[in-house]
Amino acid sequence: MFTSVAQANAAVIEQIRRARPHWLDVQPASSLISELNKGKTLLHAGPPMRWQEMTGPMKGACVGACLFEGWAKDEAQALAILEQGEVNFIPCHHVNAVGPMGGITSASMPMLVVENVTDG
Repeated sequence: MFTSVAQANAAVIEQIRRARPHWLDVQPASSLISELNKGKTLLHAGPPMRWQEMTGPMKGACVGACLFEGWAKDEAQALAILEQGEVNFIPCHHVNAVGPMGGITSASMPMLVVENVTDG
């Protein structure tokens, strides 16, 4: 157990320095994250949020994901399903994944499989 925040931070920094990430594979996100196989579901960075709380870039990425997945034929239709609450949003960290700040991950998007060979 650590006796100070500084001591805990130092231990975390050391673990990061020791890390040896290795790129193992690229697979469709749906083959790695089962939640993406449950209807219209998108992963996002950050804390849990609803469509109405998302930034403009995130909303744009959601529209793009709806088009990419074939859930909508055009931007207007994508916006309609998003605004009507037909899409489920899950934070990446809730499914042991990491995503970019304004990025969105959908079932068919490629996902990297990386393992830290030092600590698993």
